[in-house]
Amino acid sequence: MLIIPICLSLAQICSIPTNQPEKLHGAAACPAEEPRPPTYQIRIRKISLTAQSNPGDAPGSDLINHKHPTTTYIMRIPTKQVQDLSLSDKDENGFPPVYFQLDNFPRKNALVVSLQPPTEPSTPVHHVPCDIVLVIDVSGSMFDAAPVPGEGSSEANGLSILDLVKHAALTIIETMDERDRLSIVTFASSVTVLQPLECMTDENKTTARKNIKSMQPKDATNLWQGILTGLKQFEDVKSDGKVPAVMVLTDGMPNHMCPPAGYIPKLRTKLPLPATVHTFGFGYHLRSGLLKSIAEIGNGNYSFIPDAGMIGTVFVHAVANLQNTYATEAILQLKYTADTQIREAMGISVLSSPPEPLGDSSQQGLQLDIPLGNIQYGQSRDIFLRYHSPHISKLCGMDPGPLPIVEATIKYKLVLDNDAGNYTSATIIHNLTNDSYSPEERAAYHESRALICSFISSLFPIEKQGEHKAAVSSRFEQVTKELATLIEKLPSSNYSDPLNKSLLQDLAGEEPEGQISIALKEDKGFFRKWGQHYLPSLLNAHTRQVCNSFKDPGPLQYGKDSPLFIACRDRLDEAFDSLPPPEPSRQQHIARRHGLLSGGGGGGAAVASSGGRHISMSSYRNSRGVCFAGSTLVQLASGRDIEMRRVRRGMKLQTPLGSRKVAAVLRTPVKDETLCRVGAVLVTPWHPISLDGKAWTFPAYTADKAVRYTGSIYSIMLQRDRSPEAHALRLNGGSGGGGLWGVTLGHGVTSGGDVRAHVFFGDYNAVSKSLMGLNVGLRGEFIGSGVGRDSHNGLVCRFVKDESRGRALSWAPGARSKTVLRS
Repeated sequence: MLIIPICLSLAQICSIPTNQPEKLHGAAACPAEEPRPPTYQIRIRKISLTAQSNPGDAPGSDLINHKHPTTTYIMRIPTKQVQDLSLSDKDENGFPPVYFQLDNFPRKNALVVSLQPPTEPSTPVHHVPCDIVLVIDVSGSMFDAAPVPGEGSSEANGLSILDLVKHAALTIIETMDERDRLSIVTFASSVTVLQPLECMTDENKTTARKNIKSMQPKDATNLWQGILTGLKQFEDVKSDGKVPAVMVLTDGMPNHMCPPAGYIPKLRTKLPLPATVHTFGFGYHLRSGLLKSIAEIGNGNYSFIPDAGMIGTVFVHAVANLQNTYATEAILQLKYTADTQIREAMGISVLSSPPEPLGDSSQQGLQLDIPLGNIQYGQSRDIFLRYHSPHISKLCGMDPGPLPIVEATIKYKLVLDNDAGNYTSATIIHNLTNDSYSPEERAAYHESRALICSFISSLFPIEKQGEHKAAVSSRFEQVTKELATLIEKLPSSNYSDPLNKSLLQDLAGEEPEGQISIALKEDKGFFRKWGQHYLPSLLNAHTRQVCNSFKDPGPLQYGKDSPLFIACRDRLDEAFDSLPPPEPSRQQHIARRHGLLSGGGGGGAAVASSGGRHISMSSYRNSRGVCFAGSTLVQLASGRDIEMRRVRRGMKLQTPLGSRKVAAVLRTPVKDETLCRVGAVLVTPWHPISLDGKAWTFPAYTADKAVRYTGSIYSIMLQRDRSPEAHALRLNGGSGGGGLWGVTLGHGVTSGGDVRAHVFFGDYNAVSKSLMGLNVGLRGEFIGSGVGRDSHNGLVCRFVKDESRGRALSWAPGARSKTVLRS
């Protein structure tokens, strides 16, 4: 270990008016206005240290007891060689630089300690190798139906929650190679190890796929034994050069063999854990506070998956973050004089602990440890702290007393190029009397991020057994006022850069923005159903600075500068979409309910068949709505077929109850949209179809194949009719009368077990109102750009306007006038 002595007098501590790091000059007294300080950039083997040479700053680690005018400060650097101070992209061994800095804002009594890792590995890699243990809930409730993305909760598609979890697990396997290892553990009332940690060779990947597909729902939920068994997979196993992680997914509340002392106290006795623990809660019947606490003590992430439409994006981002890991077991250590107070300002965690005295007495100084867990390539970790020191105002007057100096040390284990599993560390010393020269927008962003995190954290205090509990129900009025004050006074509101803007978008704004405000709308029941699970997940993303989905503006800023993260995420995305879809374990149940199995529905049997299903799973991440391709043939009342794109308002089309007039046509331009080919009909996967106009099913189950479609897709709304059967089109598909029926907008079925049931698409008034907000084209058709979703349940609730096409509307759907307002 190289030791560099730097000797400074008290005069030098007050001022170093130079921009040449190698030449230190002193001044007799504190100047009224200090010049911009120089920056030391020191090349070391695996890390580059940026230490501000503000007046009074001296890199070192052995200074807590120094109170007198003349002191020697020491900087210790874990390196074999120090190069010159010239700036370069890589150190002498070809490693990208790492920046470790401390910014002080005395007027705010705030510190920001930042570690900026490289944007990518020094040598290109496919991904960072991982040791992943999947701990999967197979209790009976995992057989519950997984809601169709964007469809009403009453609609069933035959897929269970466990079916989709299996698909997500198979996605992980697709992106692994022989450098990765995977273990699979399932838990119900008992625990089963389907496979220990094994290298993902082609042969072992085949076995792993079989193990995943073999999972079946059972009985109770023994979460505790599932976690313990997952952690045991790392016994006698070294993960040097790999990222160890346990991923726990459950859909409910543990109800079997829960530890009497509580999960967190029991896990605390097992620290340090051999791997990070990441928890995933599916649905609305969760002990999300417990899952958040387990993730915290496991130095991992908690993610909320409200419905099937979010499972793909959440799993994709979780694994991409693991595959983008620069370092593990990171910890920030702060040492400071006894009369200085420093506290974390981003909320409470079960890992939060008070400072410990240095030596035998706190008079010798204090040390505050802040665990950070994993560090990702291309994403800084920025810790916002508040402090108080009574001596700051006296120092420039030369009053005797301890110098208000903070020593910050970062320690972590590099994943790549660290076969021995050694720690890397670096230290910065900072005098709290000196301001930092950080950009104002950067300071505003980190303070705003801390204020948001602190606010959300205050809603979920930690109970005696270490579990977060929502504490909002009795004080919604107070919380609403606190939120309004936060939005009004947020420092980010004064800046328009992407980072600051994203925080404001998380707090307030029109949907899909403003999710924090929406989650706290108790008058609509949002917090009780959804917000109490969502907000801890958002808090986790902001405190740990990880992107956890494609949804929220704030977390989307994390990882955007990491080419490796983006590549891993896109690769996982493609794998999730491209894998063959899971066999619906509930399909026979659904088919019987709708009379589609042989003997129960006549001609409907062919529609219920699952043969030939090749639909892409991208519909479980995104959906444009329910539409047909423009080339699909539709039958006029006269019996003649025309293409869907040629249908106009006022035309008469054939329905199961005879001819009906077209009230409106909706056109949506799309690119690379997934459509199902059923015969010659191209239709979106979840648009109900029928052979006889009575028994309905989804194209996803009957498709000959799936295709990528670019062009326009169309939906039709017919004239009002109380009978749902009058809201269907005859789709001949060029088959001479052997085609299908397709449901139209506003059909009247909004609830119940009917496949057509949808709270928005079935409501004639809601569809009409939403269409009236769109522009119209030259042929009188409405032009949309997709669908909007309800913020608390993700269900489709409106059409989205395409601002770039069409003109304003001057008539209502169903009205006789065809006049279009032209500009």
